[in-house]
Amino acid sequence: MPNKTDIELNESWVCEHLSDVTDIETKKSAWVLVQEPGFIGFGVVSPSKICWPPYLKKLDWERVSDLRLFGKNGEWHVWRDWDGKHQCRLLEFSEKGKWNIWLGPEGKRQSCPEKNGEKINTLIEYHALWGTDVKIKKSPWIKLVEDRGTEIWLPLKELKDSDTPLRLKLKQIVDYDSDYHLAGIVDAALIGLVRNSDEELLLPTGLPSCS
Repeated sequence: MPNKTDIELNESWVCEHLSDVTDIETKKSAWVLVQEPGFIGFGVVSPSKICWPPYLKKLDWERVSDLRLFGKNGEWHVWRDWDGKHQCRLLEFSEKGKWNIWLGPEGKRQSCPEKNGEKINTLIEYHALWGTDVKIKKSPWIKLVEDRGTEIWLPLKELKDSDTPLRLKLKQIVDYDSDYHLAGIVDAALIGLVRNSDEELLLPTGLPSCS
């Protein structure tokens, strides 16, 4: 594995890497899932800005512990290491079932020995999201609510109670370790959101108002 590269995580960095995970010419936005002490949830990324749920005034970028920017072409995963520095990797999927892993902030714009370009073995998994009651609070943001008080905001134009629970679709990467003669999951990437009974990926609504 190449040496780790620290990055300065901020809104500009995320927007600059949008084109790595989606076809920016036709799909001008993508999902981002963020974890920081004051916020765990989704936003929608455009080439110039990120829009967050109505209640979030400001994201504390220095304290973000995990970020996943994802679309049909791949996923950027950013995480904090034990030293508090942000590290990252891009997992890229091709139409022919091959894969590339890029470690470092420049992704496909850099030379990296981790670019594999090999046929990929994958396991698809679905993780249900909290929220079975659809509440529209501030268009086009939709709030999903559970009886026990859990809620999550999503930038979706339309959603019915019967579509829930929504599910996060993950692609898990299976690889073989020739030294130990064992196969296992070496990485996992978010692909998108799907309805309860549908395989079609839900796209974030065209950029919501950030006001």
